Amino acid sequence: MAYISLYRKYRAQTFDELMGQSHVTVTLRNAIQQGRLAHAYLFCGPRGTGKTSTARLLAKALNCEQGPTPNPCNQCRFCLSIQTGSCVDVVEMDAASETSIEDVRTSIIENAKYPPMEARYKIYIIDEVHDLSAKAFDALLKTIEEPPPHVIFVLATTEFHRVPPTIRSRCQRFDFHRGTIADIAKRLQQVLDNEGFRAEPAALHLVARAADGSWRDALTALEQVIAFSEDGVITPQTVYNALGMLEDETLMQLTDALLDHDAGKALNLLDGQMLLGREPRVFAESLIQHWRMLIQAALHAQDRAGMYDPTQWSAMIEQARRAGVPRLLSWWERMAGALSEMRSSGSPRAILELYLLMFASETPAMQAGAPYPPQTQAAPISVPQAKSPSPVPAPPAEATPTPSPAESATVHPQPTAPEDDGVNPAYANQLWQQKAEELIQRSPAGGMHLRGSRVAVENGVIRLILASQMAYEFFKQNARREQNLVQAARAALGMPNAPVRLEYSNDPPSQEPPPPPVVESRPLEGEELIEAINQTFNGYEVEPEA
Repeated sequence: MAYISLYRKYRAQTFDELMGQSHVTVTLRNAIQQGRLAHAYLFCGPRGTGKTSTARLLAKALNCEQGPTPNPCNQCRFCLSIQTGSCVDVVEMDAASETSIEDVRTSIIENAKYPPMEARYKIYIIDEVHDLSAKAFDALLKTIEEPPPHVIFVLATTEFHRVPPTIRSRCQRFDFHRGTIADIAKRLQQVLDNEGFRAEPAALHLVARAADGSWRDALTALEQVIAFSEDGVITPQTVYNALGMLEDETLMQLTDALLDHDAGKALNLLDGQMLLGREPRVFAESLIQHWRMLIQAALHAQDRAGMYDPTQWSAMIEQARRAGVPRLLSWWERMAGALSEMRSSGSPRAILELYLLMFASETPAMQAGAPYPPQTQAAPISVPQAKSPSPVPAPPAEATPTPSPAESATVHPQPTAPEDDGVNPAYANQLWQQKAEELIQRSPAGGMHLRGSRVAVENGVIRLILASQMAYEFFKQNARREQNLVQAARAALGMPNAPVRLEYSNDPPSQEPPPPPVVESRPLEGEELIEAINQTFNGYEVEPEA
């Protein structure tokens, strides 16, 4: 007999076997018992949480020879044919590959009006329904709104927001939950017992953690680990090697190296992981996940998701207290920017090494509460009167009163202290204002939030300061919008790889000086008027003809 993958072999065949979705199974069972069946269902949730399996269970419950029943027999020809996918009255359609209006018309609309050939109900299961085109949704709308009494639709999607509201309002919606680590590990242990393998609890815990709440992903990963294991015993090291995961101990050591400003040790750890075939992007994502968990450890000191064993969690709490939340937030934000650069770079490892060296080279005097390293220059950007290598002599006593810092930057263009990274703030802001005006003309609705914004460059980091909190939230609430703004700031200043930090200022915008008064000139008359006309239009006097 041909080998069957574990996620197919152990697919739920009854509502009782469906793991982690009791809120769905109870509702569907009660609806079947009470005869209150909806004509369309919309199953939403992450991948691998049982949406298609539930749709097939519903089809079996409605078409079983002993039904409709909440407990299908799994023995009659209808249950067996639905289980093998050979029932002619249960149509499964993959919207990812059949997206056009012709596919919908041919597969659904023209056939829905005919009664089922053998079963009690004709059931259409449309997987990844969000991939249908707009025209296909329009064509499907009328059939979903008023289907024949023998037709039931089950729509499954991982992106609920892409399903049109007109479709959503005609369906009963069910949200499928991610599995917890404890529940997934328990299920994996049951599968291993049936398959005749042994595993350490820590190993199953790692597999469940890697699945990210997906039951199917957990079984797929377990199948790979089983193939890699020796003597039928699965250890944590087996999971690390089979799935290409970074060891928790390695992430702890690397974070300690960064806190100790030991750049050599950090690069050595990176080299060791690269020799094992780890991808730089995977390395960066693992670091971000580790720092995220450190922040959670520092904030509430409880492993609410049960992702780590108590000994490891205690070590993480200690490391989090040593690092401090602001520093971890800074590293997280900057590494996320590095990860975005690595996706489009031909040398992602070089970018990863650059950021690790930056983190490890931050001055030891930096306090744990500082989100960014302090300024290394003697003078702040906005105060050109600060100390400089070549001080400017003071003006004579009879000169005008000392202007404010903002005025002195304009009135006295003498050389001042070198700015961070050699970037003149006035010139940087001039470049940014030109770019902002270009963005405003391109998109007036979104560009209005750039009015009054300014930039500053500190230690290679571009600080983009927006004029209000509303403008800040406008860009922060949409990742693509924020990324476009970051790329625009880098392009404007000619710093394509610089980290960009968004901020906002609550200070009221500076008032522009009023325009100079218009001096009214007296009206011209007589010879003065003639002279002015001749000068303006290059005229000359013509002698009258005799």
